[in-house]
Amino acid sequence: MMLTSQDIAKLGEIATLLEVSAYPKPGNVHRTQDFEDMTYEDFLISSASIRENLYIAAYNGSKYYPNMLNAINIGECILGCIKETNNLVKTNTNLGISMLLVPIAATFGALSEEDSIKNLPKAIDTILKNTESDDAIALVKAIVLANAGGMDNKTSEYDVNNKNTLDDIRKNHINMHKLLEMSSKYDKISYELINGLPVILSQGYPVFKKYDEKYSRNDVTLEIYLTILANTPDTLINRKYGEKVAEDVSKRANIILNETEIGTKERLSELKSFDIFLRNNKYNPGTTADFTAASLFVGLVDKYLETGI
Repeated sequence: MMLTSQDIAKLGEIATLLEVSAYPKPGNVHRTQDFEDMTYEDFLISSASIRENLYIAAYNGSKYYPNMLNAINIGECILGCIKETNNLVKTNTNLGISMLLVPIAATFGALSEEDSIKNLPKAIDTILKNTESDDAIALVKAIVLANAGGMDNKTSEYDVNNKNTLDDIRKNHINMHKLLEMSSKYDKISYELINGLPVILSQGYPVFKKYDEKYSRNDVTLEIYLTILANTPDTLINRKYGEKVAEDVSKRANIILNETEIGTKERLSELKSFDIFLRNNKYNPGTTADFTAASLFVGLVDKYLETGI
């Protein structure tokens, strides 16, 4: 079944709604838990706010791939997501999600055939490598607007907090792929985008394929989240608390994953305890949540192509 750009955008929004609603998603906002500075409703609003730019990215992908790749405007679509969100929510709720979902939406728009999942890594790499400095500048503006870290590590030449960065990016012809490559040493979302989506396609998406329609959407989303957290120490926790804490959190997730079964009372009890532990310590696996939303997006698009859900 063929996908329209509207279909792709709709499935992206649904993926983010399923992710934030998953209960009890350990350490993050979910339907019964808020943070002091952001609420469940903030994330619902944020999900609706990215749909228009996911549509634009998918449409541009369908229109300009493979001959006018620089016209897809990946960076501007990411910035558009943050601008739309920022008009309604006064905290960073979806920068990471936007950075993942916009390029994926553009790539699905470009491919939109039955084997699009197989071709996704190569096509997204081609699109990102053919971005321009305007895309990189728009990405930096999105990071600044979201008031988020990520590109401002001391190992990066292009600090988002340096007023000369935008001029330097343009002068040195740094495109979005190159900027992500620089930050990939310490940021897993950047690494994901320039390396063929390894977490999404090797961890999250296979869980969706395995369990979809066998368990509730909530249980499937939690299984994706737990699988990713168990196998990939969270960037946000690492940045705030260090590598050892991030690894310890992943080890605890791995124990729950291996010693309890999906959809059982035992799993629910362990997840609730894990949620309390993470909240009490202010350990927020925010990058894991972003990967979960992106994995759901890929899974939903694949399912739509096969069955027309």
